[in-house]
Amino acid sequence: MTHWSGSFLDTELDITLKGRVRVFDLAVRLENGMARHPHHPPYSFAMAKTHGGHGYRDGVSAAMEMIAMGAHVGTHIDALGHVSKDGMTFGCRDVLMGAEGLGGLDAGSIEEMPPIIGPGYLVNGPELFGRDLTPADSFGPRELEQWFTGRTIPAPGSIVLIRTGWMKYWADSERYIGLSTGLPGVTLEGAQWLSAKSILATGSDTMNYEHKPSSAIINLPVHVHNLVEMGIPIMESMDLEELGKAGVSEFTFIATPLRIGGGTGSPIRPLAIVPQ
Repeated sequence: MTHWSGSFLDTELDITLKGRVRVFDLAVRLENGMARHPHHPPYSFAMAKTHGGHGYRDGVSAAMEMIAMGAHVGTHIDALGHVSKDGMTFGCRDVLMGAEGLGGLDAGSIEEMPPIIGPGYLVNGPELFGRDLTPADSFGPRELEQWFTGRTIPAPGSIVLIRTGWMKYWADSERYIGLSTGLPGVTLEGAQWLSAKSILATGSDTMNYEHKPSSAIINLPVHVHNLVEMGIPIMESMDLEELGKAGVSEFTFIATPLRIGGGTGSPIRPLAIVPQ
């Protein structure tokens, strides 16, 4: 197993940052009661120690909290071992090699994932469709080719983010999750179009990334293609609203997962950096 965190990563980056920039925070706020899929543990925040009471000398006090959450709650990234096919994860590695134990994944854990850094591209769904999206709407090769006509085509090492506009439902957990309605998203053919460009990673503002036109669909073909077949990480529940409102379609992207041994995913705080 390769452990990137705590060591170093040698890579090539096609980015230039100089002068004044605007940094967009693409993470949702972590707070009690936030939207989450019922299969994943909820986010929980509680103060373990408050100011006052048992403090230090000279009027000094300290406060601290206790946080509990699933790795796929809030803005997060999927480890390659999050999904398997016929007992195998990316690189034809046996995901059952101790993966069911208390120590987590032996193959494809989040600790193996290097930082996600590179040129980023936003596919702005509401602008592309000219209206608010519905669960019937999807991003396939036709939609992606239409969006990138006249724009820079993602090159190898790029990060492509899909804005559906669904983040406006974030406060309405049931509608945002789409368990009864389905969700807009990327089709398998759209994922194949992106992977053919050798992108580094991809993500969206929905909880599921891939297209779910019906809540009755329970398979994960896009996750299988990206994570198992191609080794392309997926980020979900990204707040892309301000980026979309600003009309930004190209930026420098930076995100890195936490070093969770055996983890199937990790919370992230992704950033889009745009020259001013």
